[in-house]
Order: sequence, then C-alpha cells, then structure tokens
Amino acid sequence: MNHKALLGTAVAAALMFGAQAASACAISAWSSATGLTVTDTGTYADGFSPLFGDCGLRVADSNGANGRFVTDTTPNAETSFRARFYYFTGDISGTAPIFQARNTGGTNIIQITHSAAGVLSFTANTGGAAQTVNVVDNRYYAIELAWTSGSPGTLTATVSGNAGAAVTIPVAGTVNFASLSNSADRIDDVRLGLISGSVTSTAPVYFDEYDSRRTTSPGLLCRGDAGGGPGGTPDNIIGSADRVLLTNQILGTNQQPHGYRDNNGDGIVASADRVAVTNMILAGATCN
Repeated sequence: MNHKALLGTAVAAALMFGAQAASACAISAWSSATGLTVTDTGTYADGFSPLFGDCGLRVADSNGANGRFVTDTTPNAETSFRARFYYFTGDISGTAPIFQARNTGGTNIIQITHSAAGVLSFTANTGGAAQTVNVVDNRYYAIELAWTSGSPGTLTATVSGNAGAAVTIPVAGTVNFASLSNSADRIDDVRLGLISGSVTSTAPVYFDEYDSRRTTSPGLLCRGDAGGGPGGTPDNIIGSADRVLLTNQILGTNQQPHGYRDNNGDGIVASADRVAVTNMILAGATCN
C-alpha cells in the first residue's frame, strides 16, 4: 500500500505517492512551501507545540492572499484519497482555508476552512453547501478524511479532540457528503497551512502528523504512548514508562518522550497530560 506519513508535520519517513525522506524539523519532505521556512518548524524545547514526536509546524498568520502553507504534488490523478492530520486551532481572527486537495486546474476538490468563530467548514466539489463542525480555541483536533470519485462519489470527515483527562477522545463532529456527482474529479496536490485570507493570531496554529493514503485510512495515533520503548520511542503500549517520560519532560530532564506527549491537546506538556495517561493506565486502555 502506498502512503505518505509526515511525522511531526515537517518530518518525513515515507511519501504516499513518491519515495523521498527528510531530516527532523525540515519542510523538505513537502514538494514546496509558500511563506514558510525551516524556522517555522521546531521542537517543544524550541517553544513549539508538537502533539506527537519531536517536531511540529507553526503558522502565525495567513500573510494575506499569499498564504503560508506547504504543498504535496505527489498525488497523481487520484480517484481515492484518505488523510489524517492534527490541527491546533490557536486563537485567530479572520477566516482562512487550512486544507485543500486540488486537481491540476487548481479546483478545490476538498477544502477545510477555519473561521475565528470556532467553526471548521468542509466543502466538496459538486457537494453544494458547506458542512460544519464547531471547535474551540487553542486545542488539538484530529481531522480524518475519506474521499472517492464516482457515480456517486463521497466525502466523509471526522473531527475529534479536546479530551482533557478523559480516557477516550470525544468526537467534535462528523461530515458526510453522500452523493457527489464527481466521477471526473481527480486529486493532484494537497496544501496545508493558512492558505489565504486575512488571518492574524493571538496564538498561532500548528499542524502535526499528516498521513495520507490511497485506500486504507491512517487512523489515529495511540494517545498515551509517549515513548516507553527503547530510547523513548513509541511501542504501542500505554504504561508506567510513558508516565515517567512525561514527568521527566515536565521537570525539564534530558530524557524526553518521542511519542504522544500532549495528551489533553492544549499545546503544552504539563501535569494534566500525566493525569490523562494515569487515567488511561487505570482504565486498561490499549493501542488499537
């Protein structure tokens, strides 16, 4: 199965439709970047807020009509597209698209727009009116997409996050375009960031862990698995070692987690994240 996994948003291990790799805290895994440079990526120690792993992509504003975003051009006339990424909503004023999947002519086959009213609006080509999901400021949400062209075609999306110390992550909302007249539509590139619009921020937005595939859905990362394996790597187990790693980061020691660190999704690593892991351990939560 071909897939693209961009770890820490700007960090790439494998490309969905290509074969390229990049080093940590870089944006060279993407085909291009508009209004962004490597200085817009960084670790938690650099003052960034990655949800998982070591690096994240921070976007402070939309730079007007020019936008600030990364582009992946490795899709090739795709008729099936599935993706997942984590989005930190920040505290913005204005409205901007944060995700676009387009054809070669630049038509948005899928678009997600975030407004300062705390609304994510989803649109699909030929799909009519936007469908919306409400979100709150300064929280991480997982956005999952599944799209196909056909007679009819479909687009479904799930937005989940803002869990606090709960054992499971609640679903903020779902989107379903069930009857798209889109048999001629194809996806040839993807853009992620504050793509256009007049957006300024009191707190920036972040993007993390983008993964897209042709057929199977990427699924969610294992919340609570901070990296209890050798060298602080994720091991698909939620246990006391993960709690220790979070404690070390909170205390500022050298041993840092390389997995899921921001368990309550508020953009910082603090005692609430440790409480969330404790609750998961007590509940016998597992990585599925």
